[in-house]
Amino acid sequence: MDIQFSPVSFSDIREAVQSHLAALPARIGSFLEKHILASHHYHIFIARQSAGFASIHGESLLTQFSLNDQHKRYGQAVFVQLRKLEHVESALVPTFDEFFLAHALDDYRQLTKQAYCFNVVPHAQNHTATQSFSLRLANPEDIPFIQQHAGEFFTPVEKHLAAHALFLVRSSDEYVGFGLIESSSLYGDVASIGMYTIEHFRRTGIATATITLLIEECRRRELHPIAGCWYYNHASKKTLERAGMFTQTRLLKIDY
Repeated sequence: MDIQFSPVSFSDIREAVQSHLAALPARIGSFLEKHILASHHYHIFIARQSAGFASIHGESLLTQFSLNDQHKRYGQAVFVQLRKLEHVESALVPTFDEFFLAHALDDYRQLTKQAYCFNVVPHAQNHTATQSFSLRLANPEDIPFIQQHAGEFFTPVEKHLAAHALFLVRSSDEYVGFGLIESSSLYGDVASIGMYTIEHFRRTGIATATITLLIEECRRRELHPIAGCWYYNHASKKTLERAGMFTQTRLLKIDY
């Protein structure tokens, strides 16, 4: 079988990637999206016909694998050859991408649960959690305060400010944390949300309130909020659940 991989820029496969992602039953978050955008990309040809695409991050991590319906029967043969490109050692796969996941599992050595992927119940709101809290957009004058209390967590701060994505969380007369809304580059109506509570205010309900406020702000912007957390970050998982989010998707790292 004649299988070829042609290096391309992301712009060459953007339309195919967005069509593929739109057909999946859930949405990928900013962590995987950034890995995809920073990957090397390949156009897949079978018998000289356009068949699909794949992406490899850092020469060793598969971040995408997709074939057109008429070529999916060749999936296993293509995946075997794909793993010989660059220095592939592993794959980063969301469980809702069934085709990619099935092939990534065929001959794996080790599976690691990387992250939980969270969605939000449509129209569900938790106003009681936010009664004494508010958000305001961060501005350049806030940068020293953000860096003092959040360190490198929101780097690059200037980029988030320019995108109107970074917020300060206020309770009564003081600022107690920060929130982030990262609009997706792959979906037109999706944003990943995240938060950071200033250390001496933690365990007081601020994290839950921040996520709830960010969900409400996404809805005002007509964006669908999603979130993620490291699989073993139990505190973050509980925070997202208390804010009304749920998870039925995992991000897996599969090693060969």
